[in-house]
Amino acid sequence: MKKLIFIMLVFGILGCKAYALDTTLLEMRNEVFEESKKIKPLLADSKDIVLVNSMWDSCIITMTQLDAYFTILSVFNTIKNEDLTKEAINYLVLWLNQIKSTNELNIKSLNAITQKIEPDTEVHMAVLKVYYKKLNEQIVSELDKISLVEESLTVKKVEEEVKEEIKAKEKAKEKVKE
Repeated sequence: MKKLIFIMLVFGILGCKAYALDTTLLEMRNEVFEESKKIKPLLADSKDIVLVNSMWDSCIITMTQLDAYFTILSVFNTIKNEDLTKEAINYLVLWLNQIKSTNELNIKSLNAITQKIEPDTEVHMAVLKVYYKKLNEQIVSELDKISLVEESLTVKKVEEEVKEEIKAKEKAKEKVKE
């Protein structure tokens, strides 16, 4: 018995550590936040003020979108399994797709810069491109998880319909016997 408990604890700890190594949306949000704090001082003396301002704004927008997603997710998590609807799931999917679309637009805009820019600006631009790409990869992963919830909802609905159909057939048989 003690060995079983010990083994379960070891797997639990290893499982938690493995999950902790995975980049989460919250960690990505925090990375973008840290980058925005590095970009902000450039606003005072950069020759690329329009680009720097745009990069800083994109960081703020990304953080705001993710903060809103976390709020939506917390509301979503209060819904009981039996009350879960496709509309609630679709709302999460639409919001994540909107964030992903915004990130793709940010990457496209940053890639479109052709004029000569300051080295500091170029470094932050490269970092943001990487962050937005990583964030989109994480969003795809999150969408995959949500699709599993959606599939289980569909299966559950089909099961309920089959049960109702069986009950209706049983009632019909009972009426025929009477």
